[in-house]
Amino acid sequence: MEFVVGDMAITTVGTDGDDRAIEFLVRPEGAAEEGHFAIFREHDEGWESARITIAPESAAIPVAAVEWAVEFAREYL
Repeated sequence: MEFVVGDMAITTVGTDGDDRAIEFLVRPEGAAEEGHFAIFREHDEGWESARITIAPESAAIPVAAVEWAVEFAREYL
């Protein structure tokens, strides 16, 4: 799914088989490269244990994209 948030496009790439992770691509308007990150949460664990990983080759990721992704992940993980 693709969403427009402010001046950036955020795409959900997919989830793992157990729905414990969601990957995101983010491309701010005018940026040449996409940022790529994922949010993980273990089943039966609270959000205090959730974590984010950023792909080593990723472009910079706006904090606003991470904030949006966390809210999205809270609904689906």
